Amino acid sequence: MKKAVLLFAVCLLATSMAFAQSSGNFDGAVFSGTCTIGAGGAFGGNGACQNGTNASDCEVLNTTIKTSSGSGVTLLITPSAVTGLFTDTKITTTIPSASAEIGIKVCVNVDGSAAHVVGGDINGCAMYDERFQQISTNLFSTITECATATTECNFDLILSTLSAHSYNFLAQVPNGQHTVTAAWSVVDAAATANSGSSVAACLGPGNVTVTQTKVFSNSGSTLTF
Repeated sequence: MKKAVLLFAVCLLATSMAFAQSSGNFDGAVFSGTCTIGAGGAFGGNGACQNGTNASDCEVLNTTIKTSSGSGVTLLITPSAVTGLFTDTKITTTIPSASAEIGIKVCVNVDGSAAHVVGGDINGCAMYDERFQQISTNLFSTITECATATTECNFDLILSTLSAHSYNFLAQVPNGQHTVTAAWSVVDAAATANSGSSVAACLGPGNVTVTQTKVFSNSGSTLTF
C-alpha cells in the first residue's frame, strides 16, 4: 500500500512538473535609468542614448529562458521603454529653411540571430519613435528691418517629448536554454548644417520580458513560422 501511494505521488509530481513546463515560463531584464526634460527642453537624468548622432546598441538588455519540448513552442518577447526625442530647428535671415530628424528603434534576437524572430522587419527591428521637424519662411525677406546688416531676424522651434512604448515580437524555438537580447539605438539623426539646429535622444527606464507560450495544432491558429 505504501509503495502504491509513493508511486502515485511520484507520478503526480512528474505530471505537475510536465504541465508547469508546457504551460509556460517567464523571465525578464530591467534598465532603471530615467530620462527627464529640463530647462530649454534638454534631457536630464541618467537615461541611455543621450546623444544626437546615430549609435548602435546604446542600451542592451539580455535575459535567458528555458523552453519545453514539443512542437509549437513560441516566445512572446516584449521590449518596453520610455523614449525621448529632442528637435530644435532655427531659421534666420540667411537660412530660410531648417529641418531636424531623429528616431529610436529596438532590435530583438534570440541566441544571437533574428532568424527566428517575427513581428518586426527582416532584422528583427521595429521603430519605437521617430520625428521629422521642418520650418521655413519667406517673411524675413519682406520685412525691412530684417534686410539691414545690423538686425538679424530669427525663429526657433524646440520640441522635446517623453513617451512610453512597447512592442511584441514572436519567436518559435526548439526546446532548451535560449538567450534573448533587446537592443535600442538612435537612428536617422540629422539636422540642417550651419543653422543652429540640433537633435538629441534619451531612453529609460526600460525592460524586456519573455514568456514561453505554445501554439497547439488543434487551436485553429493561423500563425506560421
